[in-house]
Amino acid sequence: MKKKDCLTLEEFAVLRERIKAQSLKKGDAQILEAVIQKTLLIQQQYLEGKLTSRKQLERLLGIARPKESDD
Repeated sequence: MKKKDCLTLEEFAVLRERIKAQSLKKGDAQILEAVIQKTLLIQQQYLEGKLTSRKQLERLLGIARPKESDD
């Protein structure tokens, strides 16, 4: 996944505010699902000793923008 296709820290901050305000937009559920999946995958790979480089971790941490967005 290319860096330009990943969510930025600012986009995550805005999403966090929408979550706190309970005013999610179309596409937010896709982002949240991806975050949960990635978190579980990273935890599993860490516990299995499969994360051997920073590059692998950075690649796993990338979250794509949703295909359907209100922006």
